[in-house]
Amino acid sequence: MAEPPRTDESSSGHALPDLLAAMAATVRLLVRDYPTWQLPEAAVGASIAQAQEIRELAQTLSAVLVGEAEGRGLGSDQGLSRTDWVRAQADRLDVSGAAALTTLAGALLQPKWTDLAERVRTGQVSVGKATRIVRFEKDMVLAADREHLADVVASLVEHAATLDDRQLTRLLAHARATLRPPAEQDRLDEAQRAARLFSRRGTSAGMIEYYLRLDAEGAALLDAAVDPLARPRPDCDAVGEERGDPRTPGARRADALLELVSRAMCAPEGAPRTEKARLLITMSLDALLGKIRGAGLAGNGEVLSAATCRRIACDAGIIPAVLGGKGELLDLGEAERFFTPAQKRALAIRDGGCTFPRCTMPPQWCDAHHVRHWIDGGRTDLDNGALLCGRHHPVVHVRGYTATVTATGVTWHV
Repeated sequence: MAEPPRTDESSSGHALPDLLAAMAATVRLLVRDYPTWQLPEAAVGASIAQAQEIRELAQTLSAVLVGEAEGRGLGSDQGLSRTDWVRAQADRLDVSGAAALTTLAGALLQPKWTDLAERVRTGQVSVGKATRIVRFEKDMVLAADREHLADVVASLVEHAATLDDRQLTRLLAHARATLRPPAEQDRLDEAQRAARLFSRRGTSAGMIEYYLRLDAEGAALLDAAVDPLARPRPDCDAVGEERGDPRTPGARRADALLELVSRAMCAPEGAPRTEKARLLITMSLDALLGKIRGAGLAGNGEVLSAATCRRIACDAGIIPAVLGGKGELLDLGEAERFFTPAQKRALAIRDGGCTFPRCTMPPQWCDAHHVRHWIDGGRTDLDNGALLCGRHHPVVHVRGYTATVTATGVTWHV
């Protein structure tokens, strides 16, 4: 392998850019010429770890330098925004990357981010994590109580170094759900449900392509239904010997989705042959009862607002895992809490479909709803049950509608 170029301070007149240029040239030579095939397994892993550390340190140095440019106001005399000026210096940096750097660098110059700035400079917190925390605070500052938000942000900064990306994502989602006023969270939940989309995009190589966009609740329900059917299944070759499932993960999920559709289409008299998918939701008792702000965690890791958890807890496919103040398990809901298949058939006969005024959704596409919620002592009886479709079930919960139930039907007081 060729020798790395020597640092020549005369090229720029300053050591730092020339030193960085020499380091970049050295890495470029390593990428191009180093005989990586000679490395043992342990050395391959160690090299990957060191390469990632270099990458993160390079991002940190970029943020520090952009902060220097921010503090000096560089580019303003040229009429350029800070993002455009940064892109002019590093043409490989895209707009979103430059904007993230300038947003973080500008924030870290503010006194309230002193702790985070120090952790970024010392490499304890990566630029990516710091950027997400700053953007979270910026998004929530107008919607949340300032003191509460400050406590949450301080906790995030303190623990960011020990959190992986998945844990940070979950904590940020939980904080967003708990910091928003309940009315605003309800409006957001409703808007996200309205933004669900399933469309046919076209064809590719003789295959039909679809596009699916779901909110956290929809994703949790779909994952709970698809995942059990998408697990690898053993196969047999031509001579009957067992082998591994030859399907890719994507193919298994596609087959699982078609299996669900097939079961729904083939169910006699509009009643599903199999029980609904079980969705486990974990949240505190106080949050479930609405005594404190809180959120639930679905089995697939999606964070659901407290109102959403209370609404879908009516469904026989939802198992609430209720936790006490210290995280101990107080109750794990079982099937006896929910309407049985026989009760659902009776409700289908009595109600004939969704009971919300002027709705024509048939019974096979409806859920059995507790008119008086089980949280409030409502019983799982026919005189406390009503069929509601997926569109009107959240409406009843969000608006708190009540109803009168008789032996012949349900009258909603809207």
